[in-house]
Amino acid sequence: MENKLDTNHSSNLLNSIISLIDTTRQNVAKTVNQELTLLYWNIGKSINEDILNNERADYGKKIIPELSIKLSEMYGTGFNKRNLQSFF
Repeated sequence: MENKLDTNHSSNLLNSIISLIDTTRQNVAKTVNQELTLLYWNIGKSINEDILNNERADYGKKIIPELSIKLSEMYGTGFNKRNLQSFF
């Protein structure tokens, strides 16, 4: 008695596993994108409410570059001045 699967069954198994992997990867990408969007929105909301008091204050011009430097040091690229300004 051999333990080998027939070619058709093996092909079906492979296709099933490929489908599981592809579906999971797509779901992970969607979830990551959703969470990043929410993160950026919350960052913008915090800047707007807590720092700028819902106004375009002059001191905001100084705070954004300082935040950008500190966040970039901690988390790397993605938190430059331009990106932070686009969050709010």
